[in-house]
Parts: sequence; C-alpha cells; structure tokens
Amino acid sequence: MRAAVAALLAVSMLTPVPTQATGQQPRAPDPGETAYQEACASCHRTPTRFMRRYLDLSQAERQAALDAFLKTHYAEDDAKRAAIIAWLEANHVRR
Repeated sequence: MRAAVAALLAVSMLTPVPTQATGQQPRAPDPGETAYQEACASCHRTPTRFMRRYLDLSQAERQAALDAFLKTHYAEDDAKRAAIIAWLEANHVRR
C-alpha cells in the first residue's frame, strides 16, 4: 500500500498542472525571445556562449556592440534587433 501511494504521489508531482487550473493566465511570448528564435537560434541554441564576449562591457557599450553585430548577422530589421538586445539584457546578463 505504501509503495502504491508513493508511486501515485511521484506521478502526480511529475504531471504538469495546466495554467487554467492554477488560475494563472498563459504567459505571452517575449518579442525579443521570439525574434531570437527566428533569427539566431538555428545556429546559437542559447546565447550563453556568444554573450561571453560582451559581458565585460558597460551596458551602453554592450548594446552598441550587439547592435553592430546583429545588423550584419540575420537581424537587419531595427525593431527586431532592439527586441533581441532588450531580451538579452533582461535575461542573459548577470548583474
């Protein structure tokens, strides 16, 4: 009986709870993350490795360097580039 309860508990902990059941609204996709997936992710699955070269720069220098890089690297659109940079700053720069 104990083993059955433990197995049931383990399975219930691994089963995701739908967001509607928890009362939470589904999270809208971040435009920067979406733009990254469209323009960058096929070669750079995560930005961790290529962001290393920019981490020692000030925020303004990093943003300018990323903008210059992205202009020539599959993100020619100004809005898409700005969204990617904002997403990278918010999610992939340790402060």
